[in-house]
Amino acid sequence: MSRNKKIFLQIYLLISAFLVINCGLYYFTEISLRGYYSDVVLFWLWLICSFVVIVVFWKKIMAKLLLAGLLVTLAFSIIPMMIPFYALALSTTSLGLYIHSDLNKNYRAQIVSYGPLASPWLEVIEKKGLFEKRVIKCTDLQFINNNPDLKIRTTKDIIFQNETDNTLTLTLFYGGPNRTITFDKKTGNIIEIKNN
Repeated sequence: MSRNKKIFLQIYLLISAFLVINCGLYYFTEISLRGYYSDVVLFWLWLICSFVVIVVFWKKIMAKLLLAGLLVTLAFSIIPMMIPFYALALSTTSLGLYIHSDLNKNYRAQIVSYGPLASPWLEVIEKKGLFEKRVIKCTDLQFINNNPDLKIRTTKDIIFQNETDNTLTLTLFYGGPNRTITFDKKTGNIIEIKNN
């Protein structure tokens, strides 16, 4: 194996390990790379590098197994009504992002949905340098008794109102009556909802 191939393979293995660590951190602790598109770019970088590895190392059995693994994963994601495939497509592109708002230097908010049958939800994410942590996740079900006409999916903007040691207050802007929500920062639960 040539020196360039070895270097490329090491870079690919490093990207793969970074992707696995990133997925594990998000799944277990809701920590990911900073920004919505950083995870998307990491996934597509890994996928493109995977196909380059398959082409460059085609004579090796591991390259053929990698291609088979990618194709089997794609096939199995399509079989059950394409729900996992849609989740993969929506989470690895900008198709799952409805609204993104940079609230201030410490927080950003986004409205996302990663499934064809799932309603969009609001996420508030705390910026921590290169990484960030989701601190609040809010769905329409949490508003069921408070003006059911105002849904998360119809929000036009997310506006930062104020922050204390224990709370974070945002306004979901609809262009008509708006909804101001105060969240408990430690638990992510809603403390108060005001329609204004």
